[in-house]
Amino acid sequence: MVWVRRGLKDAFPASHERKAPFAACDERKGPFSHARLGRGFDTVLDCGLFHTFDADERVQYVKSLEAVTKGTLFILCFSDEGENAGPHPVKREALTAPFGRGWRVKTIERQRVRTRFHDENGAPAWFATIEREPSDE
Repeated sequence: MVWVRRGLKDAFPASHERKAPFAACDERKGPFSHARLGRGFDTVLDCGLFHTFDADERVQYVKSLEAVTKGTLFILCFSDEGENAGPHPVKREALTAPFGRGWRVKTIERQRVRTRFHDENGAPAWFATIEREPSDE
């Protein structure tokens, strides 16, 4: 995933200290094509992008991530559990569904994410750690 340094402070877990905030570039204007980056990454961060896709788009998104994720994928997305959910909240099952063969969902933690639309407690969120499994090749 492409990441750019930005001065945002409303898109990170409320319990995590932020020293160098980063946010994802929105590449939804065209087909998912992370492979065009031409390289892989040991760590990929998705902060607030996953929940914007519908179920079919999430499958395409995960297939695209396969081309660039060599190690661990971290996802922070709005959760459907709790009050005052953010837009497009994700059920736990919907978070894991697109990750099939080649992926291992290591952990999914309940979290809070600060936004400019919620109070100081933020919105309910999932923080998932998902690892690539070694290929059979």
